Amino acid sequence: MPEANEGEPGTDPCGAAVKPVMIEQVTADSVQFAARCASRTGDPHECLRRSFSVPLSEVHTTPIKGAPAPVEMVPGAVGSLILSRAGWQATTPDGFALHGNEHTVFKLPSCAGIPSRWLSTLRVVPTSIVIRGHLEGDTRFYNFELLGPDAAAGQTIVWNSVEYLDVQLSAQRARMLGLKAAQATAKIWPVRLIVRGAPVIDPTVSGEVDLLDYEMADGPQHIAYAKQGEAITLCLSQDGVSAFHVTPQVVAERQSSAPQAQPCAGCAQKAASSH
Repeated sequence: MPEANEGEPGTDPCGAAVKPVMIEQVTADSVQFAARCASRTGDPHECLRRSFSVPLSEVHTTPIKGAPAPVEMVPGAVGSLILSRAGWQATTPDGFALHGNEHTVFKLPSCAGIPSRWLSTLRVVPTSIVIRGHLEGDTRFYNFELLGPDAAAGQTIVWNSVEYLDVQLSAQRARMLGLKAAQATAKIWPVRLIVRGAPVIDPTVSGEVDLLDYEMADGPQHIAYAKQGEAITLCLSQDGVSAFHVTPQVVAERQSSAPQAQPCAGCAQKAASSH
């Protein structure tokens, strides 16, 4: 059994973590999992939840210091899957690659690689939260405005890149979609998640980001509010912070002077060391 920091698998010891996947099937020599796919044409509507299969020989299965714990190899388990370079080349039968493959840095367990990019949290008072996506079991795309008549007043929405969003719809919108009253919680696969609003640290400016755009955001997103108009916390890249017309340095200084729980692992540390 290899030690936690030994190179595995195969002849290439360097790997990278796929954003959370859901294990679908495990055999003696391969694993099938669901994950968000990359677009083939640049159209985000192609970034759907699809099934991939890789040889177990291309999976890092032992814990790696500083990396997310490897997902349990049982159907239904959700977590990070650390693949070799060859594993990251997996595609679906119709040619879709894993989402993020063009940004992947192969530095696990201890290979040379560029540092992780700057990420930080930003508190925003939203004026619009629009989800574009399809309902589970339905290929048609819809827009859902969460700060309007489409949705209930309060929401708790978690995006981890592999599971459908649970969105509390209004009774009227649920009926329009053919959902029963008891099904007002809709499961939606998002292709865009656009937030518009003003940063809490400077309410005189405003901006917008698509939380599913790698250039603007990354990591898990947890949008929660008891009533419309309450501030929400976003996990953003440097470009995402700048889109709200505040500087990353100001955000870093605010966070280092008033530390708080972060929804994206490592945000506080990266922010505090970035100025």
